[in-house]
Amino acid sequence: MSFYGSRYFGDIVHGELGKDLFRYHGFVMMVAAAVLVFVMYMGCVILFTKFSYRHFLNRQRLEFWWTIVPMLMLVGLWFPSMINLYYMEEVKRPRWNFKAIGKQWYWSYEFCRNLDTPSSSESAESISCYTIDSYMEDQQETFSKGGYRLLDVDNRMVAPADVQMTAFVSSSDVLHSFALPKLLIKVDAIPGRINRLPMKASQCSIIYGQCSEICGVNHSFMPIVIEFIPEKYFVMWLEALN
Repeated sequence: MSFYGSRYFGDIVHGELGKDLFRYHGFVMMVAAAVLVFVMYMGCVILFTKFSYRHFLNRQRLEFWWTIVPMLMLVGLWFPSMINLYYMEEVKRPRWNFKAIGKQWYWSYEFCRNLDTPSSSESAESISCYTIDSYMEDQQETFSKGGYRLLDVDNRMVAPADVQMTAFVSSSDVLHSFALPKLLIKVDAIPGRINRLPMKASQCSIIYGQCSEICGVNHSFMPIVIEFIPEKYFVMWLEALN
């Protein structure tokens, strides 16, 4: 996400999908600029030309083409957009899952130690599961560490980088929204319902986000922080949990 004093938008760390979305954005801007230039040119021609034809009542061919051309342009914009939407919602085969639960006014993360999908012979009792409550960090402590005001938390969620994951998002009280702009993620946390979305960070990084749904008086004070680390260090972090 963009921080105070930034000149540019934040980088996208979603890998190939992020690159595809950037290409699509450039394509849409190119089409919009071409349409704007053409409309302005035709407007100037109509306003400033000295020639006129007062018997010009209709032109069937002209009406046909100014109906067909916008339709073709919209189809050209729709097709890559649907492809990107499909890949954004494709869960693929995740190697690790975690659950984010929105509460008033903090986030709680639930996960198991298994990095890969447990085998069918493994019993549910042998799988160790953990819960991390992530509250916004005290401002004085944030300033002393040189962190980001209203964005840093006391317990960061840790996840492996360059590993396909699935995030399950829900809420225990009111509507929240789990939003991580750098990962192209924004999904509502609804009580009694679990939303599933794919997640993959292409590099080691610390991703900041915030609740994007007005959920009460402290809506502005429930940040999201996920630290993506190399897979081998993530395995060591899992093994160190007790």
